[in-house]
Amino acid sequence: MPHSKSKLTLDAARASLSHPLSFAEFLAKLSTKDRATAERRVSVLEALPDPSSANLWRRLACSLMTLAPFAAKLVGKQTLQIYVADGKYRKQVFALEDLQDGNFTMYCPDVLSDAAAAGLLTREARAEADEYVIEPSKEKLLVKQLDRESVNPAPHFKDMTGWNRKAIRITLPPSASPAQVEAAELLCALAAQHFVSTLSP
Repeated sequence: MPHSKSKLTLDAARASLSHPLSFAEFLAKLSTKDRATAERRVSVLEALPDPSSANLWRRLACSLMTLAPFAAKLVGKQTLQIYVADGKYRKQVFALEDLQDGNFTMYCPDVLSDAAAAGLLTREARAEADEYVIEPSKEKLLVKQLDRESVNPAPHFKDMTGWNRKAIRITLPPSASPAQVEAAELLCALAAQHFVSTLSP
């Protein structure tokens, strides 16, 4: 049974996504170069046989920027990195990667214990590695824990595992279900509850 305090945190996380940025608002927060890159990425996804990937990329990008609206940059053709203010500097808190095979991966600080306490995710006794169960839909979600010992961390999330930080990688499969997408967003929103006081208006 979810802990009452954890349930309140989950409610707050859900509320933080109740009014996500529009894609136009997301684009307005990017540099001119990154704005063009984002628009090209969406155009490529819209040209696929199943254009729903474009809608999902837009949704996830807007959700992450809603949670951490300080700064973002696009790296290469397939990665979005999101930052919060950290004194005079900035700290990466999220990443979105288009694997270009139908899968999307999202990265955020490790909040698996928070998700379990809130009743969002559970583990089955014989679950595959990195496999979690979404409650109450009972659908599966792949979530891998990452830290400084992770082998060959990619540049787009390496900074999220430095200085003893821990992160998770959430994999959304092709044609991800609404429950899977919502759970992935809520994991990121739970993480945002830990740094919400630092977010810029």
